[in-house]
Amino acid sequence: MDVKEYFDIINKNVEKIYKVAQDARSRGYDPQPFVEIKPAPDLAARVEGIIGIDGIAKLIKNIGADKTRQETAFELVRLICTEPQFNIDIEKRLTLAVRAGLSVLTEGVLVAPTEGLQGVELHKNFDGTTYVAVVYAGPIRGAGGTSAALSVALADYARKILNLDVYKPLDTDVERYLEVLEEQVRRFLSRLQIMQGRY
Repeated sequence: MDVKEYFDIINKNVEKIYKVAQDARSRGYDPQPFVEIKPAPDLAARVEGIIGIDGIAKLIKNIGADKTRQETAFELVRLICTEPQFNIDIEKRLTLAVRAGLSVLTEGVLVAPTEGLQGVELHKNFDGTTYVAVVYAGPIRGAGGTSAALSVALADYARKILNLDVYKPLDTDVERYLEVLEEQVRRFLSRLQIMQGRY
């Protein structure tokens, strides 16, 4: 038996089992009369499943197989920000774009895009311009450092496409940041001295 035959057998059995589950759920004994989890044979289907918006899989497939995951994520963000089918509230559009891009980066198998990325909000600068703020929660750690950092880049890319401004810190914001940074450096050096004294 070669690899193709092996996977064909697995797929046929999954289809059979899924039909049994659909039949069982349709009888009304479970909380939902349908199977909540759809089979997802590829990245596009997994991302659509995790995001829960119909049409995302088609967009990902149209982007093409010749792109890297990173290129696909950024192109998906661009399409969500520009396609008329996603003409929704701007915060929802930003959140959808960044979540979808992050889902591509994490191959549609983690909760980081839905649970770790709480949302994308619009805030006002002191001069009245609007900037983008990405709100995270603990499960973002599952995405890993590179994907989590790229989610900020995805949000910034969406910001540029939608003609929003950058965050403009006040002098007090910069001073507070420097104060916290200096305190962290002091703590690190203090711990380093203690560790060197032990060895």
